[in-house]
Amino acid sequence: MLGWVQAVGMASSLGALVPASAAFRAGMSWPSAAPDFEVFLKGDEAPSSVTVHAAGEATLGFSGVGRLVALLAEALVDLGTRVDVKALGPDVGLYLVLPDPEARGFTTGKDPYEEDPDDARERIALLVDRLVKGTWQALGWPAWKGPVRAFPTGNVAFAQALAASGEDLRNSKVERALFCAVDSFISNETLTLLHQQQRLKTPGRPTGLMAGEAAVAMLLSREEPEESSMAVVRVAQGRDAAPLDGEQPPDGQELARQVLAALGPSGQDVPAPLMVSDHDGQYARAFEWGMLQVRLRETDARFERGEVWMPAKSFGHTGVASGAVATALVYRALVRGYAPTPSVLVLSSAEAGERAVIHLTAPSRSNPRLRRP
Repeated sequence: MLGWVQAVGMASSLGALVPASAAFRAGMSWPSAAPDFEVFLKGDEAPSSVTVHAAGEATLGFSGVGRLVALLAEALVDLGTRVDVKALGPDVGLYLVLPDPEARGFTTGKDPYEEDPDDARERIALLVDRLVKGTWQALGWPAWKGPVRAFPTGNVAFAQALAASGEDLRNSKVERALFCAVDSFISNETLTLLHQQQRLKTPGRPTGLMAGEAAVAMLLSREEPEESSMAVVRVAQGRDAAPLDGEQPPDGQELARQVLAALGPSGQDVPAPLMVSDHDGQYARAFEWGMLQVRLRETDARFERGEVWMPAKSFGHTGVASGAVATALVYRALVRGYAPTPSVLVLSSAEAGERAVIHLTAPSRSNPRLRRP
């Protein structure tokens, strides 16, 4: 057991945690045309718009680091309706899940023409400094006093942060862990990069991702809270030899291995877990997802009856924040009692090959509807 989720806040194209979870449950989304980005299709005389999942007023007029600050501030305000975040002391660790600015086409400097260091660790350190200071100042909160760790490793970053916090909680390095995951693909620079990489869904490319943006703030504790909560059981991690952007898509074997490792031993009378996937419409992810189904069903026939959620349908591609978005939706579903099973797996695949699966569950005492074998 890595810890207990005490409270969650969220900012997304569908709003804060409660309305966003309700909208996702209803199968809703709120896409819009990218405001300043268009593509030309072969043979067309006029440009075509690209659909994105933007957070609306929360990020209006912001770009680069400022956009991440705006998103994270909204998520922390939402979290603040459930727990006094500004009162957290130096015994609480801050685990930042954030993108490498170079991969999103922006720099960490206030001057957009100011170049960042070539070393990724230095770029991330600069982004961490600006993001934490900027967010806490925007909220009018005292400066953060606890330890800070950063995780920028693609879609698996949130899972890595959870695993790291579990170690820190076990070793009493921190008393509680505050996770802040944020990412945005809405800027012109990022959309241009995605289009050049042939990853962006356009009227001329149906097998691509729809850009999104989101932030999640989550407080994890070592001890089980008195109120309804969710437990982080374990995180399984591995690396696939085939990157998602390689010539041959992953065959699902490594992801299947991590699914089974995260799930752990279970009796034959236990139903298949709900699986929450970061599949977002890209061909390589679709291929890996299909092969994963074959491998899991060959291992255990119960996986044929398990339900699947894909948050990208409602929120778009949210990058390093995708695992946190999935976990937030699961938290709400378990606490409110509409999750189809008490056992949930959040699956994450990073472009470079890293794979991670998070096992989440709710205690039966906190949710009578989940008291089943």
